[in-house]
Amino acid sequence: MKLLVVDDSELILDRLVGLLNGLHGMADIDTAETLAQTLDVAKAGRPALTILDFHLPDGNAAQIVPQLKQIDPNMMIAVLTNDASESNRAKCMSAGSDWFFDKSTEFEKVLELIQIQCALH
Repeated sequence: MKLLVVDDSELILDRLVGLLNGLHGMADIDTAETLAQTLDVAKAGRPALTILDFHLPDGNAAQIVPQLKQIDPNMMIAVLTNDASESNRAKCMSAGSDWFFDKSTEFEKVLELIQIQCALH
């Protein structure tokens, strides 16, 4: 499975990539730190799953989810954020996100999701 991890925190990027490298079924992990980079990487790499931080330097996840779904309607998108308000959750889900997770309380759920998706691909 191809994965794209998007976060403006190098610590989060490094942690996720480190945990996921070598996972059975993981073909490739790309990273991005802005919405613009995310679109470029998604167009070039066509990830099966994108893990997307809500707040990025050039906007928020709800703005880009529809564009990612246009690139590939089958791309799965999980938003992973420290700003897990119901308002942000509603924005992301109505924009087309498949999942919405709180970094502080649901980080392990994201890892489980990735493991499941790897097994399915």
